[in-house]
Amino acid sequence: MLLLGRKTSLEKVAAFLPETDGRITAIGVMALPMSRRDIADYLGLALETVSRELSRLQRTGVLGFLDNSQRAIVLRDRLRLASFGLLS
Repeated sequence: MLLLGRKTSLEKVAAFLPETDGRITAIGVMALPMSRRDIADYLGLALETVSRELSRLQRTGVLGFLDNSQRAIVLRDRLRLASFGLLS
């Protein structure tokens, strides 16, 4: 909990995704276990911030979305995602 308070929003979102990586439905594809609002509450962020950071990770090529609901994520660059989540 102490570390979550000192991380940026990008670091929090990037650290959250590998935590939920056990929910992989196909090779490199994971289903988000909760809504963006629930993720925001869990991470202590605003809903808009979570959406903005997921879009940022998509623009940088770290992840992609399979459909319009954006609940299925393709992890394209796990090492880079991990590096975002490990920054302090």
